[in-house]
Amino acid sequence: MNSIRLSRNARLGMVKTLSAVFPGYFGALGARQFVRPRQRPRQRPQPRHWHQAFDGFERLTESLGEQQIPLWTRGQGPVVLLVHGWEADHYAMGGFVQPLLDAGYQVAALDLPAHGLASGREGPLPLLAQAISRIGQRLGPLHAVIAHSIGGASSALAMQAYGLESRRLVLIGAPHAVRYQAQALARMQGLSQRAINRMEQHMQQVLGAPLDQFEVPRALAGLEQTAVMLVHAKDDPVVPISAAQANAASCSPKTLWLENGGHNRPLGDQVVIRAVMSFLKTSQRRNRYPAGLRYHAGQLHERQESLTRLSEQG
Repeated sequence: MNSIRLSRNARLGMVKTLSAVFPGYFGALGARQFVRPRQRPRQRPQPRHWHQAFDGFERLTESLGEQQIPLWTRGQGPVVLLVHGWEADHYAMGGFVQPLLDAGYQVAALDLPAHGLASGREGPLPLLAQAISRIGQRLGPLHAVIAHSIGGASSALAMQAYGLESRRLVLIGAPHAVRYQAQALARMQGLSQRAINRMEQHMQQVLGAPLDQFEVPRALAGLEQTAVMLVHAKDDPVVPISAAQANAASCSPKTLWLENGGHNRPLGDQVVIRAVMSFLKTSQRRNRYPAGLRYHAGQLHERQESLTRLSEQG
C-alpha cells in the first residue's frame, strides 16, 4: 500500500514539474480531457438490480447533428427523464426506475454524448445540454428531470438556454461551476498552477466566454416556473457540499443534505429515492428569484461550434 502511495505521489510530482516547464502543452491536454470522458467497455458489470431495471424498455434513437443519442422509455403517465453523470450511463439511474413505474410515471433515460452507447468522443457541457433538450422535446412536456453530477449541471443549462421545459428539477451531487470543477480535476492530476492557468485559457477560447458564466446558480436563478430539489452528501469527494449550498442560495429549493454517501451512493439510497418521489408529488412551487441571469442561447451554439472544431483538430 505504501509503495502504491509513493508511486502515485512520484507520478503527481513529475506531472507538476513537467507541467510547470511546459504549461502550454499540459494546459491544452487538461482542457481536452475535461470535455473527453474516458472510454469504458460498452457492456460492463452493473449492480444486478440496476442492470435489470431497464428490462422491457423500448430503445429509441434521437439525432443531434452527427450525434446519435440512445433513449430508453417505458410506462404511461407524466414523463420523468433520468440523466446520468460524467463517465457513467443510463444504468447509473436505475435505482429510480421501479419506484417511478410503480407510481404511474413514464420513465425515460438517455446516454449522453460520448457516454455509454451514444456516439462521439467529446462531451462538453453545451453539447450535453443540447442532447438533454432534444430528448425532452421528443418526449413532450416533462413532469420532472432527475439528474446526477454533471448531468445535473447540463440539465439546468438545457432549461436555461436550450428550451428544455420541466415542472420539476432534481439535482443530485451537482457541481456549481465549470471553473471550480476544472481546477479540481487538474489538481487531482497534478498540474501546476501555470498549466491550470493555460488550461483555463484554452477552455475559455473554446467555449467563447469566461468560465465564470457557466455556473449552475445562474441557470437555477432563471427557472421561474420550475420547482427545484437539491440532494447532496456532505462527504462527497468529487463535488463538495459547498457547491450544493451555492446552488441552493440562487433559488428556493427543497434540500436534502446527507451526512454520508459520497458522490454516487445517493443514487441507490432508499432515503433519497423516497424523498425524491415525495417531491415529485408535491404541489408546484416557483423559484423566488427573477430571470435576470439567463444566457443568450445563440452564444452557446457558437461555443459548441468552437468545440466541434477543436474535436476535428484533435
